[in-house]
Amino acid sequence: MFKAVFIAVASLALFVTACSPMSTMTANKKDAAFYGRFVNPSDSVNSASEKLDELKLLQTGSDYPMRMALFANGKFYYQVDKLGDGQGTWDIADGVLRLRAVRPLFDMNLFVSGASQDGDETVIRFIDRHGFNSVRIELRDPQVMKQQGVTPPELSVYQVSDKGI
Repeated sequence: MFKAVFIAVASLALFVTACSPMSTMTANKKDAAFYGRFVNPSDSVNSASEKLDELKLLQTGSDYPMRMALFANGKFYYQVDKLGDGQGTWDIADGVLRLRAVRPLFDMNLFVSGASQDGDETVIRFIDRHGFNSVRIELRDPQVMKQQGVTPPELSVYQVSDKGI
């Protein structure tokens, strides 16, 4: 009897820990000021898809193409290759930038945190149909680039899915 209770309690504890997104989704916690540099003014949220090349974007490389524009009102606009685009909400909790969007077949939950204790490198972590993913994500800030005399590169066209996911 004791063995069965012990196994049940241990299994429950393991299940709760495994299901807690913050336990695996945080690389290195950062303060709110670290994430503040990613945010655009709220008045751009409704025209995000048309003015994407003018906004601050968090974007990944070509291995798992996605980009997000965060806005001061707690909303974000996203484009994810082969998934599509849409809007969601974001907040900062326990040193992590959390992004959530409701999709037709699943809710998208993404977690941005520091890639290391020091420096500005960031990672985005999420679980998809293939399992856990941790991908480097960078800030693309066209205003800063222009001030530095650099022409921002054109954004690549993302591939839309016709699967309705």
